[in-house]
Amino acid sequence: MSDKLKLALEELREELRRIGPDHPELQALHRKTVRAIESGEHPPLVSPLRAAAKAFEVRHPKLTALINDVLTSFSNLGI
Repeated sequence: MSDKLKLALEELREELRRIGPDHPELQALHRKTVRAIESGEHPPLVSPLRAAAKAFEVRHPKLTALINDVLTSFSNLGI
């Protein structure tokens, strides 16, 4: 896992931890993100990230920006 991707996932994890309790649907995304960080692998995270970005872009613009950073890092790695 690249350093840039790991940093982007860490930032996403923190934002999901911060707002996740208010949004049960983000709790599963938080768990998947934590697993990706701990394992150094990227489980099927792209689809849930895209869905979350679309669903939360108005209510949580910071979350959307962080998700887009992760998706860009995945794309740069050919994922």
